[in-house]
Amino acid sequence: MMRKLPGILVAISLVAGMSLLGGCATTGAGSSIPADDLAGAKDLLQRYLDAFSRKDLEAASACIWNSPDLVWVAFGTVIRGYDAVHDRWTQMFAQNETVKVVVNEISYVPAGGAIIAVGTATIDMQPKSGPSVHIVERWTDVERKIDGRWVYVSNHTTKVDK
Repeated sequence: MMRKLPGILVAISLVAGMSLLGGCATTGAGSSIPADDLAGAKDLLQRYLDAFSRKDLEAASACIWNSPDLVWVAFGTVIRGYDAVHDRWTQMFAQNETVKVVVNEISYVPAGGAIIAVGTATIDMQPKSGPSVHIVERWTDVERKIDGRWVYVSNHTTKVDK
């Protein structure tokens, strides 16, 4: 079953991968996220990063909303819909021997029935040919429990110039 989300939630966006490994997690001042929801969001993050580190396309894709309304913004490129994101990740996994993402910091903010997460992450990739790639990014995501499981419904990632 596909649910429509309020336009503002679809407009807010997330990252190409985050992990609590080595990072810290906070909730915004005065925020109140139910403990079960925060645990669900943290579990989603861990499943997502574990899948990326294994280059497990199906496990990573299980972490995103299976909807044509999914919006994923990766370094200025807007990718719309589950199938398009799945195709993008297929290419990325095929082109790289390894992909490692570590969250440097993360904050969670309640947003109605959703959670907005904001933070920074470091991505290290080793292409099958060519030099390694090191990216530091800022990201925002919207996470929501749909059909009994937490998924990313929106993502926005921006490269940090260093």
